[in-house]
Order: sequence, then C-alpha cells, then structure tokens
Amino acid sequence: MSIVNYVTNSGFESGLTGWTYSGATLNTTYSHTGSNSAQVAAGTSGSYIYKFVSVPDSNSFELMVALSKNGTGLGPSVIVCVFYYTTGFVYQNTGLIAAIPSRLPDGTANNWKTAYFNVEPAFSGATMAQIFIMNNSLANSVDLFVDDVQLLNAALDLG
Repeated sequence: MSIVNYVTNSGFESGLTGWTYSGATLNTTYSHTGSNSAQVAAGTSGSYIYKFVSVPDSNSFELMVALSKNGTGLGPSVIVCVFYYTTGFVYQNTGLIAAIPSRLPDGTANNWKTAYFNVEPAFSGATMAQIFIMNNSLANSVDLFVDDVQLLNAALDLG
C-alpha cells in the first residue's frame, strides 16, 4: 500500500508557486521542514492561501497541515476547508470545514502543530479539490505560518 500526496509544492520550497493567496508571503526563516513556509497575515481582515489539486473521483482523503504562529502574541484563529469541483470548476460538495482555535505554538521557537483531518469523500464526477486555509479575522493576533500541506489517499500499490 502506498500513500499519495496530491499537493505539489506542499512545503513551499518553490515559493508560493501554484498557490493563490491574499495577505500571504513566503517566509524563508521559519519552517516545519525544509527551508520555507507560507506566512499568512493576521489582523482584522481574513488572509488566506488556497490551491486546487487533481484528485481521483469519489475518494475520501486525510488532510495534514503544519501550523504555528509568529511569536508569543495572541495566536490566529484558523479555518481549514476542502471543497470539491468538477473539471470545469463547478462546485460539487464540501469535504471539510474545520476551525482551529488561537492556541498555536510559537514557530519562531521551532514549535509546530501538525493538524490531521478526515475529509469526506467527493461526489461522483468531482476531479478537483480546493484546499483553503484562512487566518480568520482576530484583532491583535500574530501572523500564521503554514507548512507541509498534504492531502493523502491510501491506495493499493499494484506496481
């Protein structure tokens, strides 16, 4: 049995290439693994990153993501979602909506939380998953660090 990660550039080693974002930058100082992470701005407007990935029809997945905060201040409130679409980007269904409270560890001290989520299966016909991570609006909070985003599906290795 082999595990497949459907997210390319999941550790941001190629910068933010392939990711869509608002209020996010590449951080080359703090990371869970490798050299980089995404730094998603805090404050009163929700900043986010997201990525569309191709997935097999009608499968269920596990999402893993490493999260931390920038310093010892008030941690961000994080929303993590997975949405499914057809090849023509027609919305099919939601696989995950999860809130992570503002108790993340300090990434500047090399402390990270790896969050694990079971994701509901896509409906028949869905071939794209959108992984959406948002730093929810929380006044006076610090920035969010995101690294090692993995959408996993266990599949038999027939080779």
